[in-house]
Amino acid sequence: MRRAAGAYDNQAKGVRGSTLVEFALVFPLFALLLFGIIEFGWYFFVEHTLQYATREGTRLALVGGTLAGPNGSQMTRVASIVQTIQNDASLAVAPAKIAISIFPITAPYTNPTGWQGQQNAGNPGDYMRVVTQYNYTFLTPLIGQFFPGGSVIQAETTYRNENF
Repeated sequence: MRRAAGAYDNQAKGVRGSTLVEFALVFPLFALLLFGIIEFGWYFFVEHTLQYATREGTRLALVGGTLAGPNGSQMTRVASIVQTIQNDASLAVAPAKIAISIFPITAPYTNPTGWQGQQNAGNPGDYMRVVTQYNYTFLTPLIGQFFPGGSVIQAETTYRNENF
């Protein structure tokens, strides 16, 4: 009897050791998959939030709306559009890090990474474009090493001002 019990104990120790080895082999792959899902989920959340904020700014712009400023006076249309975009995107990104461009479509627009002219919300009937850009830096260094400068997320809407 004793011999059989001792043999069983040795066999159980071997099983525990193999479980630990299997865990050591599988865990890095599981962790990589888990962090990849979290990273790209957050990336797409930021992208969607920026697109949503751009659409909300556009909705305010096309009807000629303005917001009340901090001291109670009316803000300009451009400042109102910028404020709306920053407020709606603030859940996912720092509002100050969003580059916002508002310009008429008839203006020369040759630089795809930014607008060099004066911000302009346009007149009634004008075709306008709102472009927002955010430089996304990845949360995990493992994925971030493949994108050394981060990734620029851009949202763009085109609209026609109503007769306000």
